[in-house]
Amino acid sequence: MAEARAALRGDRTLAYATLAPSVFLLLLLAGVPTITVFSTAMQDIGMGDMSGPYVGFENFAWALTSEAFYTALRNTFVWVFGSVALEMALGLGLALLLNKTFMFRGVARAIILAPYLVPTVVAVLVWRYMFHDIVGIINAGLLSIGIIDKPLLWLNSQSLAMLSVILVGVWKFFPFVVIALLGILQSIPQEQYEAAKIDGASSFQQFWRITLPYVMPVFLLTALLRTIWSFHKFEIIYLMTGGGPLDATTTLPILVYLKAFTDFEFGRGAAVAILTFAILVIFLGLYFALIKRAEDRQ
Repeated sequence: MAEARAALRGDRTLAYATLAPSVFLLLLLAGVPTITVFSTAMQDIGMGDMSGPYVGFENFAWALTSEAFYTALRNTFVWVFGSVALEMALGLGLALLLNKTFMFRGVARAIILAPYLVPTVVAVLVWRYMFHDIVGIINAGLLSIGIIDKPLLWLNSQSLAMLSVILVGVWKFFPFVVIALLGILQSIPQEQYEAAKIDGASSFQQFWRITLPYVMPVFLLTALLRTIWSFHKFEIIYLMTGGGPLDATTTLPILVYLKAFTDFEFGRGAAVAILTFAILVIFLGLYFALIKRAEDRQ
């Protein structure tokens, strides 16, 4: 017994020693920037300054009482939930379709997955051209079928700019949802569907009773990942609109950039970044609770 315990302690020591370099590197890469951001948020730091006067929670107080912060927060919710909802709905529908057997299914999969492989800068440049009010193909198509009677200013209208960037985000990232859901769909035992057909279950009943319970944990996990990535997504919105017109598409990451690198108020930018992180942590907790609940139902 003593020899077994000694061997177990030796294995644990070896395991800890093996993991120690990775843990140290992770703490170094994640911990140092985090501490730096917190330190910056407590100071009044300008452009080119290594440090500044200590102001405590003054930058946080500014953020929580600033109209710009709440406008950016509202825009962030619209961007995140609008794009993620459309991505999940479109991704699930196409995954169910691609899970069927039909001619040229491989070609269809390749076409659907293509947007995810296009570099973001290239995608944005193409979509900016398509949204152009005079030479853009979107206005030309809508005019030709009579839906609109004059060109729309997609990227220069406060009412349409957010819709435009959401559509670009959905087009760019819905293939990720298709990949994730198609994998779990192909792992569902076909015997369950055959038994359900023998029992007289309709297609909807098969989806509701068999497909959905299997898919739900992966569906929620995919939604969680897309929420995290969309919440701090910067390049699509900035390259499409720069946060405008006015502040119609200014999300929290855009606000952090504007405060830090346009207004040169690094302390306020860091405070907004920390508040963004705190909001995201709350949503992570909600998603994990939903995922755990879905797994318990299986």
